[in-house]
Amino acid sequence: LAPEREHASALSLLAMLQREGRFLDFVQENVAAFPDADVGAAARIVHEGCRKVVHQYLTLQPVLPQAEGDKVTVPAGFDAQRIRLTGNVAGQPPYGGTLRHHGWVTTEVKFPSVSPAMEPRVLAPAEVELA
Repeated sequence: LAPEREHASALSLLAMLQREGRFLDFVQENVAAFPDADVGAAARIVHEGCRKVVHQYLTLQPVLPQAEGDKVTVPAGFDAQRIRLTGNVAGQPPYGGTLRHHGWVTTEVKFPSVSPAMEPRVLAPAEVELA
């Protein structure tokens, strides 16, 4: 398959994030020149739309159930894809440390089928307003 067909679901997700939350517009914009209040107001809109898409198509759960800031033990044989050790990593497990981010794992994906008639590389069509 061509890369755009092989990754059509991922491109479809980007298109949905753009449609509902203007995600691509936001990340493509250089926000450094804008006042913090303007960036914050835009971030609320992007957040609301993108959160809607994520909740509609993905079921997420924390990798570790403890709260951030809690003390945790990482056992020998831990899954390095699920747990990343940071800080002073020395010696052998088990490791004791502080949970800085609980991580995320997808437990269900509910993407709609991507029609072969659709061009998956078009994430957002150009909009032309007619007078």
